Amino acid sequence: MYINTNVPALFAENSLLNTQNTLTNLQDQMSTGYQINSPADNPSGLAIANLMQGELGGINSAINNTTEATNLLNTANGGMQTDLQIVQQLQQLAVQASNTTNNSQDLQDIQGQINQLLTALNNVGQTLNYNNQTVLNAGPTTGSLSATTTITNVQVGSDSGASAAGNYTVAVSYTTTSAGTIEDIATISNSSGTVASGVIAVGAATGNLNLQLVAGTSSDGSYKTSFAVTVNQANVSTAITTATFSVTAGTLYQFQTGPNDAAGNSISTQFGNFTAANLGLDQINVTTSVGNAQYAITQAQSALAMLTNAQGAVGAQLDQLNYASNNLQTESTNLQSSKATIMDANMATVTSQFAQQQILLQTGLQSLQAANSLPGMVLKLLG
Repeated sequence: MYINTNVPALFAENSLLNTQNTLTNLQDQMSTGYQINSPADNPSGLAIANLMQGELGGINSAINNTTEATNLLNTANGGMQTDLQIVQQLQQLAVQASNTTNNSQDLQDIQGQINQLLTALNNVGQTLNYNNQTVLNAGPTTGSLSATTTITNVQVGSDSGASAAGNYTVAVSYTTTSAGTIEDIATISNSSGTVASGVIAVGAATGNLNLQLVAGTSSDGSYKTSFAVTVNQANVSTAITTATFSVTAGTLYQFQTGPNDAAGNSISTQFGNFTAANLGLDQINVTTSVGNAQYAITQAQSALAMLTNAQGAVGAQLDQLNYASNNLQTESTNLQSSKATIMDANMATVTSQFAQQQILLQTGLQSLQAANSLPGMVLKLLG
């Protein structure tokens, strides 16, 4: 029996201190709902959870990005749908003008309505915007057309936002069929080879006409593109007339649809210029001849093909964004579940342990009291 060193009291005191520390930790877990409240609780677990939280923040931002990108594409699609309605009406007017029952005043009235529709078409392309960014008037542009009396202009088709920038050559000539129909032959090429070509029956149409080459494909298959080539029909001959021009890339819309700087974490898109010239409609004139009115029908049909091509591309990208959004939602759910496994406290277990430690605290206090009373028994030996 010792007086100076009360070993049982030391053991009871140590156990009581451990119980108090455990109770403090359990109280922290009960008040915060987390099983890790300081780096000392689980250093590696906290590090992993912090990395997961950073990734979750990126995923949530990417989900918002896909929503905004979807809104932009829907805005573009709305403008294209308006253009489709305008061009469909133009086709109806061209069919109406092709009937020889119309007198000159009728044709003038029809042409006046066509001109108003073309103005409306250009207005859509010039004014449609998303977040103060022009959507349908920032596509590839052409310039530096070499001088020629036959080929007066070249425009990249409205469905060709992703056309390759660079230098191109356009060649135009014509043949006459056995029925006497004039067929213009147009070919556009660059360093990769032929990118668009076609034979266009122009009938009796005269004057400045647009030869629309819709959905041509590059020789290496890397991209598709359309062109509207303006020619002076009076100067087109069987001899091939060539001209060169350049194409400048349009605005690239980049959508960050993932949390990382890696492949598969972004989607990009480019729109063409949706104007009468790019759709090959700016040379429509139904007042001069039935042939011109009939050719206007072909021009409207080709313009509709360009618009439906562009809408198809937008639809495919909307599907891609939907898949990306669904994948991000799934990834976010699973990552939050993994983070919760590391960070969140199991409240059923915590409350049970808290009750146990409370009992141990009470018994520990009683044990310490008993141990402190042991040295007093020495007095009985002196009695």
